[in-house]
Amino acid sequence: MRRAFSLFVVLSVAVWPTIQVFAAVSQSYQDHISGKESSGSYSVYNAGGHTEALGRYQFIPSTFAAQGYMTFTGGSKKSWSSYEFNDAAHDAGVYSVDDLRYTDAGHNLQDAAFDRFTASNASAFSSATRAAIGTTVNGVTITEEGLLSAAHFLGVGALNDYVASGFDPSVLPADYLSANGFSSYAELNDYLMKRMADASGSTWDGSSGDSLYADGYGQDGMYDATEGFPGFGSKRPTMIQEIPPFQGRLENLTAGAGGQ
Repeated sequence: MRRAFSLFVVLSVAVWPTIQVFAAVSQSYQDHISGKESSGSYSVYNAGGHTEALGRYQFIPSTFAAQGYMTFTGGSKKSWSSYEFNDAAHDAGVYSVDDLRYTDAGHNLQDAAFDRFTASNASAFSSATRAAIGTTVNGVTITEEGLLSAAHFLGVGALNDYVASGFDPSVLPADYLSANGFSSYAELNDYLMKRMADASGSTWDGSSGDSLYADGYGQDGMYDATEGFPGFGSKRPTMIQEIPPFQGRLENLTAGAGGQ
């Protein structure tokens, strides 16, 4: 069985105003998630739907702020214009949303924020979820990378419920179906299995022998209704259909974020 958290290399870094320890994410996992979220684009911006998701990992502003790089100044927490970049971002060479999207310093900061976000997901795995690593479910070998990818989609609290149920998707809210275009829990389960297999470098053809629902659905950026967990929240109440390769429809991807 693989050791849990072998995906990470633990680093100690100076973060204003304290010293924090976080984990650097493997390149293969980083590429897997960014491929699903943005086709690897650091500048893409999704203005449609519930959120203003931005960049390679489609961070919403409240999620990015939770990683220690912005300060909320008032207004809607869903808008980038309601935040200002703080000293930690300035130290990294990022002073604006345009810097974050279009400069090497901004790209490096997006990667650093994703490292922290992913480490937070990993640290929130339940004991049952950790124990599932190395097991085989529906022909898919469960790996740390696969579980993290599923957590990125579902929210880590919902992932823990899913694993604790024996990977029974019916424990997830019905909104996961209707809001995301799935007509059954079997289709949702096919998507989750395919996503976990992809993250682990393997394949999943679907319980029905095809992968119709493997690549056409995803999240509307990062849902921020549950602020206690970075990114999607502990459990994600709603998702919407995604038109690959971007979050939302291509025509919703605009040149500016939050008027900045």
